[in-house]
Amino acid sequence: MKETRAAFALLFFIIAGHIAYLLPQATTKQELSQSYSITTCPGAVNGASATALIPSKKIGIRELSRRNADFTEPTSGNISLSRGAIIVTGNPTNSWTIQTKSSKWTSAVTCAPGESTSWFVGGTANVTSQGKIVLVNSGLSDAVAALTAYSENGPSEAINVTVKALTEREIRIDSLQPGSDRLVVRVQVVNGRLTSFMTDERVRGLNNIGGDYVSPITEPKQEQFIAGLPATFGATSKVAHTLRVMSTEDVDTNLSVEVISRDGVYIPVSLGTISLNAGEVVDVPLTGLDLGKAFFGIKVSATAPIVAGVFTEVSRGSLSDFMWSAASPTFENVSFNIYGLEPIITFMGDQIRVSVQWRDRTGKVRRSSLIGQEIVNWRVPANARLITISTRTEVSAGMSWITNDGVAHLPIASSATLESAARPRADIAVIQPRS
Repeated sequence: MKETRAAFALLFFIIAGHIAYLLPQATTKQELSQSYSITTCPGAVNGASATALIPSKKIGIRELSRRNADFTEPTSGNISLSRGAIIVTGNPTNSWTIQTKSSKWTSAVTCAPGESTSWFVGGTANVTSQGKIVLVNSGLSDAVAALTAYSENGPSEAINVTVKALTEREIRIDSLQPGSDRLVVRVQVVNGRLTSFMTDERVRGLNNIGGDYVSPITEPKQEQFIAGLPATFGATSKVAHTLRVMSTEDVDTNLSVEVISRDGVYIPVSLGTISLNAGEVVDVPLTGLDLGKAFFGIKVSATAPIVAGVFTEVSRGSLSDFMWSAASPTFENVSFNIYGLEPIITFMGDQIRVSVQWRDRTGKVRRSSLIGQEIVNWRVPANARLITISTRTEVSAGMSWITNDGVAHLPIASSATLESAARPRADIAVIQPRS
């Protein structure tokens, strides 16, 4: 009897195995799909004139507020933003927004896909302030951000701000910590697709003081490199720099500042040891220092993660303006269209090996190799258009320029973000049994 049951069990196992083999089989396989995320360019703020600089006329754009509109190719690479923010289709190159008040100030910011956390080192909440946080929601549902302001008085309580789908919302920065002179603002995205920007515009009575975008820092670090600071904008100019810095940890911090210029690298005695209280914003004047006569940079080293920026006031003739220079991350490749501007680009690194390729207005491609140690300055040639910078070593960079309207600065970093998604791929045996 036992032998009969064992025989039946073996027979059942053999039959089940054959049935499983002959049935259609689904093999778990996946394909990885990658695409560049869209970026958002902010519209005009406080009655300024805003223009988006797109790297190619073949890149699609769409006005933020037009929910059902298709992406279209612009007729020009210079796009007026009189109707507000625009969305740019994903691509590996950078787009910018240039914002100007004629003969008063000019500013620039890189269009961005949005980060979960952005730190803005700059601005003031005193009576001169006209600055704003601009939140752009490029998603199809409401989004929420938490805003925390830090000042010389420490941090404030975070406030939650809701931004409706496909809209921009502006929050005055003097409402975050009224009366404070020194600000750092952290924007954390709670949910949704939000991109944050910050402007710092100041007036005293009827007199303009200046204005600029404050570029965001996405990652506090113990070392921050700020490149592209002007020692002068010509023999008749006056330039003054102030370092703003804050520890992002709940501990007191010590830091030092190293000046890096073509004339040498040194730590000034007055900047060798600076103490920071946790959550307190500190301004450090960079006065009485030998900064050379060319563009320079600074390295800020601390015992805990920090965020840092430099406030630069410039006067030349009738021009009076200021700019904020944010810390620059390292990068490998970045492309952008300069559209005839002629900034000075400053590269910083222990060993600098940089390849630059650009196209002039006739379409001719030109190339240059930049090699050096510690710091290299390169002026963008006249009539340059699309520029591609490739680095073979760990390098940070920033660029600054002056026009009849004012001065501006941009840290150089790629805004292109690759998004990955796994797609299931079925085995053909699902629809065609094995023979």
